[in-house]
Amino acid sequence: MARRGVAVLLGVTLAAAGLTMVAAPAQALPPPPGYAIRGVDVSYFQGPALDWAALARGGTKFAYIRVSEQDGRPLSNNNPDPFFATNWAGARANGVYAGAYHRARPGLSSGKQQADVLLDLAPYAADGLSLPPMLDIEWPRADWGLGDCYNMTPAQLVAWVQEFVTEIAVRTGRQAMIYTNTNWWNPCTASSTRFAANPLFLANYSQNPPPLPAGWPSFAIWQHAAGTAIPGSDWSSPDLDVFKGDYPALARLVGGPATSLQATINNRYVTAASAGAAPLIANRTAIGPWEQFDQIDVGGGFVALRARVNGRFVTADKAGAAPLIANRTAVGAWEKFAIVTNADGTISLRANANNRFVTAEKAGAAALIANRTAIGPWEKFRAVRPPPLISLLANANLRYVNAASALTANRAEIGPGEQYDRIDAGGGLVAFRSRLTGRYVTAEKAGTQPLIANRTTIGAWEKFTVVTNADGTISLRANANNKYVTADKSGAAPLIANRTAIGSWERFFVVS
Repeated sequence: MARRGVAVLLGVTLAAAGLTMVAAPAQALPPPPGYAIRGVDVSYFQGPALDWAALARGGTKFAYIRVSEQDGRPLSNNNPDPFFATNWAGARANGVYAGAYHRARPGLSSGKQQADVLLDLAPYAADGLSLPPMLDIEWPRADWGLGDCYNMTPAQLVAWVQEFVTEIAVRTGRQAMIYTNTNWWNPCTASSTRFAANPLFLANYSQNPPPLPAGWPSFAIWQHAAGTAIPGSDWSSPDLDVFKGDYPALARLVGGPATSLQATINNRYVTAASAGAAPLIANRTAIGPWEQFDQIDVGGGFVALRARVNGRFVTADKAGAAPLIANRTAVGAWEKFAIVTNADGTISLRANANNRFVTAEKAGAAALIANRTAIGPWEKFRAVRPPPLISLLANANLRYVNAASALTANRAEIGPGEQYDRIDAGGGLVAFRSRLTGRYVTAEKAGTQPLIANRTTIGAWEKFTVVTNADGTISLRANANNKYVTADKSGAAPLIANRTAIGSWERFFVVS
């Protein structure tokens, strides 16, 4: 992305920077101090031969990869990136979190249409490995013959961006990442604050935290420099990025399911103890950041486990002679495991390092180690998923459901009031716990009163059936009265479970 905005970001005259391959890559600034997690962003500018294994070994943890660009040429308006598929596969094969992005051309087509281009070319999967889809919106290319703001008013640009991010939310359940620069955003959107719920990818070449565009309290990712040459690339190198936060925060941005392992011998969860500095041991009674792992398919029937607390892979250290520990930056032979599904529904892990099974040694009192030739009680685990955090976007008015009082679809952005833990309540039913109140949503008075998040326990009125509709929306049927929840009066009234059939007001999009 740097080669599209570098002229303004650096404050020099490089009007054609977004169009010309450079013979020698720009010298990279070192990572800004205080940002330990590094990433890259790439497009066809980097050529077809990026060495993703080298990037991963060098510390790259995440990447954004260009999918498409609305370039304005009548025969190729979508301009799909010819190297997207290769780059995507290379990133994923080397354990790099990856996200897809679209370079915008507002005014050429609608925000919805261009969001659809992105998702049609690169469908999003909530697999625990994919970053949210991203909109790249900044200065026009020099040959587009447009003013800095695409010959559009701030109101028109804000409406266009809103269309784009809403379509991403509707189709994927994710809030789109927005890549921009403060010096473009503020004048071109009249300092719009509407998109604070969308994670920000901020472009600014410096070593000091850059000024933020209006509305955002912080950034998620900072593009701080163009890169230097890397192995495998004959063209210009990736742009260099840092993530603001720790590894658990990066995993939360990625979203999707984490895996936790519960040892059946003691019903305790496996933890990457001491934030990954100590061996894995099954001694935790609840799931926190140290107890969550990404399960990554590494081919050949094997998976790798990456601890979300430190971004490192679990290894059967010393070819299995030492306890398992999450301290590897890349996947080799010792970091691969085969999952065996047992007849009772539990799983066991067989280490590729020595073909032995992982055991919760001493009934869980000692560290996990791969030293068993057969599966017994100590070698069995349950794969557990923590409850997903969601928001509900009403189809009736495309507003988010807020829990400050009676649940009402009246918010344009997502904050704690619009976030809910979706909890399995058994029997095919779910419950919703508000992050704002910490209480469960109830169909008050057996559904005769509006929904409200005020219950401390799950009873009959706090359970709902989730119905998946043909258009990808969901509807909620209250267990209290077997009626559907509606955003009554096109969302102007509080949610209430009083409908016998599903119409447009009874449909919601799930956004994570």
